[in-house]
Amino acid sequence: MRIAVLMSTYNGHLFLDKQLESLANQTVADEMTVYIRDDGSTDNTFDIIENWKKKIKIVLYKEKNAGPAMSFWMLLMNPEIQADYYAFCDQDDIWDANKIEKGIEHLKGNTYLYACNCRIIDENGTVIKECRTNRTPNMTIRKLFVSGCTQGCSMIFSDTLCQRIRTANISCIPMHDLIVMLYANCEGSIYWDMEPHFGYRVHSNNVVAKNNKTGVQKLKTVLWNWKNSSKHSMSIVAEELIASEKQIQRDDMDYLMYMSNYKKSIIGKWKIMEIGEMKGMDKNAVRSYRIRVLLNLL
Repeated sequence: MRIAVLMSTYNGHLFLDKQLESLANQTVADEMTVYIRDDGSTDNTFDIIENWKKKIKIVLYKEKNAGPAMSFWMLLMNPEIQADYYAFCDQDDIWDANKIEKGIEHLKGNTYLYACNCRIIDENGTVIKECRTNRTPNMTIRKLFVSGCTQGCSMIFSDTLCQRIRTANISCIPMHDLIVMLYANCEGSIYWDMEPHFGYRVHSNNVVAKNNKTGVQKLKTVLWNWKNSSKHSMSIVAEELIASEKQIQRDDMDYLMYMSNYKKSIIGKWKIMEIGEMKGMDKNAVRSYRIRVLLNLL
């Protein structure tokens, strides 16, 4: 069995050592290769990686800064990386020893993607919340267009899904994990594990997460998310899904058609702002989604 752990690093010296230690402690470490794409670090990230090369299999790519989504995406699309299973890995988390093993157990039949709950930890590794969520997230296509439901670092997925994504004509990548979840939804099913299997670290330098930040830092994160979504429009994501996926359910196809043309249609805006999946969702996420739709920023 071949397992590819896909990690993007960027000035990760504060937390990278602990994360690599948790990878070395995986129950399937002997069957695992960690592929690291460095996104232009200027600290001692490389020294930490070189030290761990003595203990686990690591392939390092030193590249120019591309940002988190594209850095992970380049790893995913790299034809040199071939495995039976793949896992996205952030540089600053701490994984339980059985995280990868547990995920692979559930990748059977047409279940192509596994995602799990996590504990929230702070900069010192102290648990500040035992479970990130207490309910199974809604992972439908329409829900994913409104708001993400889990982190890329919680995911483990099959080579079947990886190769399908590699052969699809995908040019618009708002976030790497979102695209993977959308195509997993179209191709098969997703398994959600309520049990936490890693510590998700929240700190002021998180690019996307808003946890554990000041008001100003949260605002900067929101603005970054909005800028990124307007640059990588979800309307284009919808177009590409329609073009490449032939087994989309009727309700999802209707939504994707409206989404692909919402910037030119008042009716389209109304249709995608009133989908049923919004019931019970985080009110801030729904409000942000609707504002971006109205301003053509989605």
